[in-house]
Amino acid sequence: MKEINLFQLETEVSTFHQDQHQENELREKAKRIIEALLFASSEPVPLPKIVEILENLSDYFKPKIARELLDDLQINYIAQQRAFRVEELATGFTLKTCEEYSSYIEQLFRNKRGEKLSQASAEVLAIIAYKQPITRPQIEALRGVDSSGTIQNLLDRQLIEASGKLEAPGRPTLYRITQNFLNHFGLRNINELPTLNQFMS
Repeated sequence: MKEINLFQLETEVSTFHQDQHQENELREKAKRIIEALLFASSEPVPLPKIVEILENLSDYFKPKIARELLDDLQINYIAQQRAFRVEELATGFTLKTCEEYSSYIEQLFRNKRGEKLSQASAEVLAIIAYKQPITRPQIEALRGVDSSGTIQNLLDRQLIEASGKLEAPGRPTLYRITQNFLNHFGLRNINELPTLNQFMS
C-alpha cells in the first residue's frame, strides 16, 4: 500500500484553496468591471465587447464566463432588491430600471420633448414592424392618410431605415425597423414583438 505523504497532501490542498480564492477575487473584480461598463454606456454593450475588455484582465474570461458573471450580477440585484436589472437586448446588455418605478421616472422626464411617440408615429411604426419590408404608398393605403412626414420623423429617430427598393413602377423605397427600435422597446429580436393590439395600446 502506497504511503500517503501528508506534507504533499497539505501543500496541494493549500494550493487549491489559494487558486480558488484568487479565481473568486478575479470574478468579483470582473463583475464590478461589467457593472461599470453597463452604467457608463448609453447603449447596450455587446457580449464580445465585454469579453474583449475582460481579456485585458485575464485570458480566463471567455463568453461563457462573461455570461455567468452577468447572471451573477442579476442574482445579486434581485437579492439586494435593487431598482434595476440586467437586460439582454438585440445588440447587447444594459441596465434597465424595474417596471414598478416607471411612473416616477416619467415624472423626471415629463417636460422633455420627443420622449413619447405620437399616435401617428405609433401607427406607422406598428405597420412597418408587422408588415416589413413595406413602402410608403402601402403604408398610406392602410392608414388612408399621407405618412411622409411621420416616416421622416421615424427615420430621424433611427427607429426605421430604408432597406432597398421595390421592383415596381417608380421603385418606391422599402422600410423596415432597426436595431435601435428593438433596443427602444426592450426586445432581443423581432420574435418578441407583442401582438398588434398590445403595441397600439
